[in-house]
Amino acid sequence: MSDDSLANKATSNLEKITRNIDQLPMLPGVLFQLMKLNSDDDEFYDQVHSLAKTDPPLASFILSYANSAASSPNNAITSLQAALTRVGSQTIVNLITTLSVSKVFVPSHPEHKLIWKHSIETAMIASFISKITHHHDVDPEMAYMCGLLHDIGRFVLFQFAPTALDQTDAQGWGSANELPLVEKQILGTSHSEIGYIACQKLHLPNIVSSVVRHHHNYDICENDKAPQAFRELVLIIQFADFLSVMTSKTSDWKDFSTNDLKAHIHANCIMKNWGDHNLPVDMIAEALPMLISKSETLAASLGV
Repeated sequence: MSDDSLANKATSNLEKITRNIDQLPMLPGVLFQLMKLNSDDDEFYDQVHSLAKTDPPLASFILSYANSAASSPNNAITSLQAALTRVGSQTIVNLITTLSVSKVFVPSHPEHKLIWKHSIETAMIASFISKITHHHDVDPEMAYMCGLLHDIGRFVLFQFAPTALDQTDAQGWGSANELPLVEKQILGTSHSEIGYIACQKLHLPNIVSSVVRHHHNYDICENDKAPQAFRELVLIIQFADFLSVMTSKTSDWKDFSTNDLKAHIHANCIMKNWGDHNLPVDMIAEALPMLISKSETLAASLGV
C-alpha cells in the first residue's frame, strides 16, 4: 500500500471512529471528583467518606464490596466508615475507577475480556513500580489510572470496530511494541491515536490523555523537551505494558525460576530507547506472580 493510500485509509477510519466515539456515555461525575483527590492528603479518607455519603451508588458499591467474598469480613459491615476502614479508601478509589470505565466499555465477546485483564494488570504493575522506584515524581494512583486507561483505544475498537480488532489479533503480535505496527497495516492508524480522541470525548485529565497518546512512543523517555515527571510516568506505563503482554504471551512464565524470569524480562520487556532506565527488574521478577494474582482477583470481582 502506498503512503498516500495508507494516509487516506487512516483518515477515513479515524473519521468513522470519531463519529462513533460521540455515542460513548459519559463517565460518572463522582469519578472525576475522586480523581481530583490527593491520596497523600491527610484528609483523603474523610474526603472519600464525604463523597460516598452524598452519592448513593458509590455508597452502595463500597458497602457491597466490603461485605463481598473479596473482602472476606467475619461480621457484616453496615456503615460506610467501617467499610472504608476495612477495605481502604485508596482501594475503593481504584475499584470505582475500574468499575466506572467497565460500565462504559462492556466487552461484547469473552475474548475481548482479555483487553480488560491486560489493562488491570498494567494498572496494578504500574502502581507497584511507582511505589518502589526512584521515580518520586510519579504518583502511584496516577500510574494506576494511566495504566488502566492506556489501551482505551482498543476498548473503542471492540465497541465500534470489532472486526478490525479481530483482524489485528488474528494477524498476530508478540509484544507490546508490535501491536501498533500491525494496527497501522490494517487500520492505517493505531489504538493510541484512537484512544487520545476518546480521552478528549470523555474529558479525562490532560496527563492521562497524553500518556494514552504516547504510550507506544518509546523515544519520548529520552526527549528532553518533555517534562521529566511525564517521561517517568510514560516509562512506567510502557514497562508495565510489556510485562503484562509478556505474561499473556509466555504461557509457562510462572514455572520460571526468579533468575530465569529476570533474564526473560531483560530480553523481552526492556527497550533500548529507554537508555539508563533503572527499572526494578529484580523486585518485579519476585513480585510479578503476586501482582498478576491480585489483578485476576480484581477482574473477577468486576465481572470482566
